[in-house]
Amino acid sequence: MSASAATRPDLSRALELHRAGRLADAEKLYASYLAAHPDDAVALNNGGVAAMQSGDRALAISRFQRLVARSPEHAEGLNNLGYALTRSGRSEEALRHLERAVAIRPDYAQAHNNLGIAHEDLLHRDKAIRAFERAVTLAPAYADAAANLGDALNRDGETARARAVLEPALASRPAHGGLRAALVATEALEGRLDEALRTLEGMGASASHEPIFWATLGTLRNWAGDAAGSEGAFRRALALQPHDRRSRFGLASSLLARGLFEEGWTAFEARDEGCLGGEARFPGIARWDGRTIDGTLLLIGEQGLGDVVQFARFIPEARRRVHRLIVLLDGGRQSLAPLLATLSGVDEVLTDEAALAGLSEQPLAHASLLSLPYLLGLRLEDLPGAIPYLFAPEARRAVWRPRLDAVPRPRIGIAWAAYARRDMAYITRQKSIPLALLAPAISASTASFVSLQLGPSETVGRHEALAPRIADFTTDIGDFGDTAAIIAELDLVISTDTSVAHVAAALGKPVWMLDRYNTCWRWRLAPDSSPWYPTIHIFRQKSFGDWSEPLSRLAEALRALEAPRAADDR
Repeated sequence: MSASAATRPDLSRALELHRAGRLADAEKLYASYLAAHPDDAVALNNGGVAAMQSGDRALAISRFQRLVARSPEHAEGLNNLGYALTRSGRSEEALRHLERAVAIRPDYAQAHNNLGIAHEDLLHRDKAIRAFERAVTLAPAYADAAANLGDALNRDGETARARAVLEPALASRPAHGGLRAALVATEALEGRLDEALRTLEGMGASASHEPIFWATLGTLRNWAGDAAGSEGAFRRALALQPHDRRSRFGLASSLLARGLFEEGWTAFEARDEGCLGGEARFPGIARWDGRTIDGTLLLIGEQGLGDVVQFARFIPEARRRVHRLIVLLDGGRQSLAPLLATLSGVDEVLTDEAALAGLSEQPLAHASLLSLPYLLGLRLEDLPGAIPYLFAPEARRAVWRPRLDAVPRPRIGIAWAAYARRDMAYITRQKSIPLALLAPAISASTASFVSLQLGPSETVGRHEALAPRIADFTTDIGDFGDTAAIIAELDLVISTDTSVAHVAAALGKPVWMLDRYNTCWRWRLAPDSSPWYPTIHIFRQKSFGDWSEPLSRLAEALRALEAPRAADDR
């Protein structure tokens, strides 16, 4: 006990009650004591911890802020303030305090762990992993840090590294629910989904206080197709950790996968860029509420390329409610600009935020493109809307048509690998098919194949036997305007769950999509088709991670496609 507490009986009693778990009684004494001694460091720090444990994050933050204002070098107070801010959805603000804490005390393992949590929440995956690794190095028995490190490595697709961290930690702490949940997730990612799910379901009450347990259970139930069960697990996770990004999205996807759009879109809007989330961009421009405005609406591209294409169909309806509509596609979404410029209702497409300053009329309101279903009140029966809603730019078609004319029909575009955002890096592996596995179906077909595969993946040239079978113009594809122009000259597109599949279906082209077992919410409403895109036919895995069965069906479908042509040739 500190000298401060020893000489103040009221504070000593508050600390005693706190240690005994009598938080309500302790809080009364902390509050009374702080009213008389507002700058007492011990009372501020411990009172803040008690408030945090009681779920009063605002009070906890207030006390920790007073503490670090009074004592700027108080590493424990800085760490606690950073943790409270992170758990309140203010991770960007938390970083400054946590970085200061580890600068003052480089050996402070808990502060490194909390710094990792903040970085992970902000999708700074490399920094998060380094912070968790530092915490584990400083305190090898620190089970929470090991669980966080394993979880981050899993989400990065680094299951071997995750296992190397989690197995020895769990051997030392076999009852730690977070460690066990993270290791079970590793097993699922390595292909043992059913076994992993049984293990988690069996843990039950022993891990019921662990947010990571419920988030992992929700994820694995979702992968197994149990959307109702995953909803329940994610709700439990959010009750323990209300601002957890993964659980918020998990809840939304569980609801949307069941077609519960009203509740699902509301839950979806809790993300940072959503109508009900934090103000991520353009705080000086009002958020659009879906009502008619006599001014310019700025719509902002968000998340993956496929997400932007999927949700772009709602732009014409939004345009009917505003005087002018501008779409901002910056960062990695710039390549979609020529394609979205063909969409009805788009007055202008910008690819740089700085270009807003040069507009003759500044936007009156803004919204994320992905918020349109919520703002417009989308119902399941409203899908799919007008198809096609995107079009290949005519100037690009004029360039690509002569090149594709040299390729005999039927012409089939093919894309076999996804490129997921870093926050879901493991999805890249699950969505992608090694080109060698596609080789038998391609080699047996008499159709002409055209590569649409861009991004980090194996190239056609690495497969000597396939190279003569696949026309590869990808070095000349500059953006999705070119991709759309090529697709316009094809008869069919075969793709995994990539932006290419979205673009082709938005153009109204027939698409055969090879889909993973643990499919995304947008493809769950029907087993082999989609209300979003009527021209898509889905070949989904029958078991987790196994492409053999859908590829067999794909080969059979290709033979059936070619049969009428073979009969005509006779």
